[in-house]
Amino acid sequence: MDSSKAQREAVQRIYNRDSDYYITSVPHARSNSLTRAFEVLNPQGGVLLDVATGAGHTAFKMAEGCRKVIASDLTQGMLDSARKLAGEKKAANVRFLRADSENLGVRDSALDYLSVRIAPHHFADVRGFLREAARVLKRGGKLVYVDNVAPEEPREAAAYNHFEKVRDPSHNRCDPTPVLIEMMEEAGLRVLHCEMVRKKMVLDEWTNRPHLDEKTKRELRAFLDNPSPAIRHWLAPREEGGQFVFDEVEAVILALRP
Repeated sequence: MDSSKAQREAVQRIYNRDSDYYITSVPHARSNSLTRAFEVLNPQGGVLLDVATGAGHTAFKMAEGCRKVIASDLTQGMLDSARKLAGEKKAANVRFLRADSENLGVRDSALDYLSVRIAPHHFADVRGFLREAARVLKRGGKLVYVDNVAPEEPREAAAYNHFEKVRDPSHNRCDPTPVLIEMMEEAGLRVLHCEMVRKKMVLDEWTNRPHLDEKTKRELRAFLDNPSPAIRHWLAPREEGGQFVFDEVEAVILALRP
């Protein structure tokens, strides 16, 4: 089995099983990066495709400013959860599409906007996704890209990615922000804006996933209890308000198809 196919199967296996978790997941449903993604993109009508929509939180937020939103995901269980939430939110201008991030099933130059949030670290081919984004956007169309990012030092990036993969076997790779910007430019997009957002994670909530056993949870805690200086700076693990917390670092990037 090729690595791309294996990665897609891992994503579907984990997220079909855990799909309902994401309906109420606070980091996905309510976070600074969701607010900033909407503010930075500032959609003014038009049609938006939300890629790897998960439970649909980004799609529903973007629907506040768009005429029509298409919420796409590779995993049927996630689309089912998003449809359930759409009914609760009465999101009448949101439609759903099962599609792979590297094969979006949308014609060339069809979209005004494209959004993706807390998902590309699962993709088998981020470069392929960015080429697809450039293909489906109209000239002047915009992409807002939000994801966790890794430290720039390769050894620390590898340690951070291992930590993420222990928690979620469908995790593929978080890239450093400069690498993401370079890939966007190679895909024919022009980066207009980039900012970093820290997102506080409560460890017990972050590890409250149906597929995680107690041994794995202890391994994740041990990593945060004994971090390298660079990881300590990056994740800032700490006790706060009687809870053990750490920070995820997210990049919010706005790019234009010239």
